[in-house]
Amino acid sequence: MFTLASHCVCRRRISSTPSVPDVDRLLMQRTDSLQCVPLTGLLRRRAQLARAWFESLVKSLVKSTPTSSSQQLQWTDAAPARVDVAIVGGGFSGLVALVHLCRAIPSGTFAIIECHPLHFPGTAYGSCDSEHLLNVPAGRMGPIPEDPASFHRWLETQTPGKFRADAFVPRALFGAYLTEFVADEVARSGAHVSFVRAAVIDMHDAQSHVNLTLDCACDAADAPARPQPMAARCVVIAPGLPASPAPWADHVHGVPAGALVPDPWKAGALLGIPPDAGIMLLGSGLTAVDIAEGLRRLGHRGVIRMVSRNGRLPLPHADHGEPPMLATREQFAGSPAKVLSVLRRAARQRIAAGLGWQGAIDAIRPHIPAIWKSWSTAERRHFIRRARALWEIHRHRVPVQVLADITAQCAAGTLIIERGELVAVHPATSGTVAASVRTADGATHVHTVARVINCTGPSMNLRDTRHPLLASVQRNGLACTDDLGLGLRSDDECRLVGTNGVANPRIVIAGALRRGDMWEATAVPDLRVNAARAAATLVALLADQHSKANI
Repeated sequence: MFTLASHCVCRRRISSTPSVPDVDRLLMQRTDSLQCVPLTGLLRRRAQLARAWFESLVKSLVKSTPTSSSQQLQWTDAAPARVDVAIVGGGFSGLVALVHLCRAIPSGTFAIIECHPLHFPGTAYGSCDSEHLLNVPAGRMGPIPEDPASFHRWLETQTPGKFRADAFVPRALFGAYLTEFVADEVARSGAHVSFVRAAVIDMHDAQSHVNLTLDCACDAADAPARPQPMAARCVVIAPGLPASPAPWADHVHGVPAGALVPDPWKAGALLGIPPDAGIMLLGSGLTAVDIAEGLRRLGHRGVIRMVSRNGRLPLPHADHGEPPMLATREQFAGSPAKVLSVLRRAARQRIAAGLGWQGAIDAIRPHIPAIWKSWSTAERRHFIRRARALWEIHRHRVPVQVLADITAQCAAGTLIIERGELVAVHPATSGTVAASVRTADGATHVHTVARVINCTGPSMNLRDTRHPLLASVQRNGLACTDDLGLGLRSDDECRLVGTNGVANPRIVIAGALRRGDMWEATAVPDLRVNAARAAATLVALLADQHSKANI
């Protein structure tokens, strides 16, 4: 059997349909390792040729994507003094909420407020790496719940016959589509929309409206704050989840600036690294996979070491064309242990029928919010502590070709996955640092690397967040977190719940901030439904206010 590294205890099978005996290890049981099946030389060569073809195709497609000014969002530093609805966050959730508002209230005034607007909207789709792939098939990426195939239809108009509906396409293409879609919807509606480059740093409820404080200098390094007031009849809070605190916060000793990268998505974060230097990625999930792939495309040749407490990679999506599994909410009733037991049994049955286990995970997805709500706080805490890591690698998967490339790097020894945690970072020779990692067996290993990059993903604790707005609304009682601190508390209509336990009719939340109430609030199929519901709540309120004003 092939071993990734002497200290690596996470080894991943590349097959998307494991044998029946493997399913218990793959689904929600604690394991120390999985075997890795190495690619043969012939398969590796085929993968390299396929990747070269795909990269050339993607570059030509992204270059040919329309970028006329009419299809771009026009950002400004000038914020309007008053709007009907202020939307905090210019990513997927905020923009989709805007589309619904424009359709329902074409005479309305709206503002999208985003501190770091990208060429394409949102961190996930604004990546400067044109070859990062979506983790959801193109045919299910439409932003409107009633029309999930709209993105694939757009692809057909841009690149006829190039991508099937079940293909995983470059994120930059979806970013281009979303930009064009929003710009067209805004223009068609006739609504007055301002795209404001600013950060919302404070918010207070004034009963008849909401007062916001914007910092219009947030995107300028070392510039003094430029506060500006804005009044809104209603607010959508959709900035996404803040990043986890850097894991090295308490372990750094005289390390030169630039050696530690807290945000790998920041423009230029991966530039200037010597091509043969070692790199340490903290985390082994979707972000770490994206960054490892991005570094290789930038020409990096050195060893990349992923370090995480569980040492597990995301698993692959199923093969194309498999029939879906249908399931009811009643099938997944009970405690976390019971739900996961049912899930294992369903996966076993699919594998025995020659299908991928992934269908069982996909079948439970529509029922996850209801299941999560049915669990007590203690049950939720138990699930997060004991099953979250395994759940996420099964639920948040990667395209098969991406995992094949990662596995090929493991086979070549240029990628090492280590189960452990960072315990110290010290300066080493010029341009490098010594990163100490305590592994699962209790030993400490020191690695000399040029960069330590935080790939741990979003924060799991909003109570201690340093995000200006999220900290402010908790401080003034306008918002509170769920019992575990995963997100901001809201009701079934997405209305923000304050420390007094009362839902605010003028403020809704959309996107991943609803994680504490829903658990699943990160993928487009979930986000588009949530954004539509949040917008509908405000449309109903504004319509009611309008009718009362005319009485």
